[in-house]
Amino acid sequence: MFERIHYLDNLRALAMLLGVLLHAGLAYAEPARSIWLATNPEGSVVIDASIWFIHLFRMGLFFLISGYFARLVLERKGMKYFVKARCLRLLLPFLLFYPVLLVAITMVIVFAVSYLTEPQGVMGMVAAASQGADAGAAEVAAPGTMHLWFLYYLMAFSTLGAIAYRLPTLNIDGWKWNSSLLYFVPLLLAPAAWIGGSPLPAPEAFVPIAWPFGFYGLFFLAGWQLYERESFLDRWQPHAWPIVVVCIFLYVPYYFWMPKLDLGVLLSGSTGQGPWRAGALALLTAYLSVLLSIASLLLGKRYLSSRSPWLSFVADSSYWVYLIHLPIVMFLQTLLIPLAWPLGIKLLSVIVATLLICVASYVVFVRYTPLGWMLHGKRSFP
Repeated sequence: MFERIHYLDNLRALAMLLGVLLHAGLAYAEPARSIWLATNPEGSVVIDASIWFIHLFRMGLFFLISGYFARLVLERKGMKYFVKARCLRLLLPFLLFYPVLLVAITMVIVFAVSYLTEPQGVMGMVAAASQGADAGAAEVAAPGTMHLWFLYYLMAFSTLGAIAYRLPTLNIDGWKWNSSLLYFVPLLLAPAAWIGGSPLPAPEAFVPIAWPFGFYGLFFLAGWQLYERESFLDRWQPHAWPIVVVCIFLYVPYYFWMPKLDLGVLLSGSTGQGPWRAGALALLTAYLSVLLSIASLLLGKRYLSSRSPWLSFVADSSYWVYLIHLPIVMFLQTLLIPLAWPLGIKLLSVIVATLLICVASYVVFVRYTPLGWMLHGKRSFP
């Protein structure tokens, strides 16, 4: 067993839990709620702005931390252990959970179509398609890798990293790290951000596409290179909060320039924005993603480095929460649609109930079982 690097463990866990907040918020975000299956009748611009802010850095931070740990495993355990661990932690969960999640989400959709008298947004299209009135909904709601796309691309990046590790001619370890990286590296991400569009969509297709390699792949590479270079973070530690403030100011034009996603945009396949605005959004996406990820690392190292039994438990359970939360969130959102509750109460209820269900099932069915050993290794009884 490795000695746990607490701040990275804790950051990864908190980023996974932010996914619950993001997916829960999509039903109540205005106008993004119309592109989510469980569409609430009313939405909030505040919720919309909050979830897209989280979306800017959460997945980049995931891949950055994953690159760090991938390199750590290779250096300390060797290639054979690395391949075995990646198959056990990534490939096997993907193969096991994909069909289960597909069935669970399909059951939620079937329930929603029968439960809601006037379904809206994408769910309304699905209901129309089930009655033969809208054949186009099948394309909109066609299943891909769902939220497991993260595992899908992480397997690809890990494979490429292992190959590069075996090729001495790719001497990327000789690269010098200095402060100018924060000013110029985001420019490398901008072309992929321009191709992907703003906000970056989830690349759920089973056929790999290019832009995630040019965007999230570079975050994975940055984490790979961060291993044994953490003094870089120490030099930037005094600037953590100023970076956050800069990002908040940059986010204002980003949010107002970003195309407001609604069902019409989803169906047309075009945001209608010109090349100059698309280019500006790509640059803002790249810089905000990098700066917010760096700020997360800096603040995590400052405040989350000590060992905490509670945070260790959150870190252990977060992978399970990530895997199973989506159908639970969608079911609870659907259940609350007819109720005339305030949006904040609905959102909080979905988040709290989802976490309670996920954590309780983790304790009872996962933590001390072979399923838990697959996800995070063996844990002894307290």
